[in-house]
Amino acid sequence: MHRDQPSEVESNRRPHEQRQRIEHALSSFTVPMLLRTYHAFDGDLIAAIVLGEIGLRNIGAWLANNGNDAAALQDRSRHADVLRPCNALSIADATGLPRETVRRKVARLTEQGLVYRGDHGHLYVQAHIAQCYADLNRETLDALRVACARIEELLMRP
Repeated sequence: MHRDQPSEVESNRRPHEQRQRIEHALSSFTVPMLLRTYHAFDGDLIAAIVLGEIGLRNIGAWLANNGNDAAALQDRSRHADVLRPCNALSIADATGLPRETVRRKVARLTEQGLVYRGDHGHLYVQAHIAQCYADLNRETLDALRVACARIEELLMRP
């Protein structure tokens, strides 16, 4: 065996050691992100999940269109044409949350002005939603960059 190559024992130990470091790096991102979200939603992580799922469904259709027009996101009259609609049942199915829980959260999000019901009761995020959570999103993105760099560094180690 060449001495510049790790022994079998060393090779078997390294992935475990790296796995622990990688898990720590992930947790160093995830726990503070959850806490930021918890505080941004006054302790209601389920509301954050419901709002996030509505947004993902709505905006996903707009992003899939190669000619997407950013002005359409600000124009509520165009939402039905450019955003993918959803309802409490589709959100419950997507998240695994009870439908009644989703309905209660949607009612609260609607009262808070974060979500509105369009024609046929479809749910849409309000146009100003990105501004509401701009600081949270910026902090999360910054933390994600740090975590990704740390994980990449760990993955590149011999």
